[in-house]
Amino acid sequence: MTTLGTKLARMRRQKGFSQHEIAAELKVTQPAYHKWETDASMPTNENIAKICDFFEISIHDLLDDPTYMISHNTFGGSNIVNQNIETISNMHINSPELIKSLIDNQKEMAKLIEMQGKLIDKLIDK
Repeated sequence: MTTLGTKLARMRRQKGFSQHEIAAELKVTQPAYHKWETDASMPTNENIAKICDFFEISIHDLLDDPTYMISHNTFGGSNIVNQNIETISNMHINSPELIKSLIDNQKEMAKLIEMQGKLIDKLIDK
């Protein structure tokens, strides 16, 4: 299983950069970047776009790992990841459309997580 953190660390080493150097390029702190590489936290959609731009890869290439992307999870008949991945991978990394799409996707996922929490609460209350 290749996690996002594993990919970030591998790409950084291949380019010969330190975590501090990449963090500076991405305008984040080194501890924040370290957390991404160790999968302790996830970069925001904006930072994912910056990472892809820095490494000159598409979002699809960065996130395309069936063991990383839970691409078969559906809720209510919709598959959020697969609905947006093709749209996102066809956009230029700095395009306003990409940023809007990523933000919309994040909002939709937040709604689903909230709904999931409510369902779990209902199950616990039974």
